[in-house]
Amino acid sequence: MTTTGRLLVSVADGHTADDVARACAAAGLAVEKVLSGIGVVVGTCADPEALRGVTGVAAVEPDREVRLDRDA
Repeated sequence: MTTTGRLLVSVADGHTADDVARACAAAGLAVEKVLSGIGVVVGTCADPEALRGVTGVAAVEPDREVRLDRDA
């Protein structure tokens, strides 16, 4: 999977979002946000597969837009 779109990197239990963000940055992730409260790092990367092997990464997923129907 090669992409330049935004990615969500889930932090594995026992690891901190800041540590995972630093490790992912070293693996090529351009970190946009670190959401420590929910254990997610947001960024872009040309080679998301490289992030899957980073210690502390539980999952790498493409970011998706979600719209809520305000009339519901």
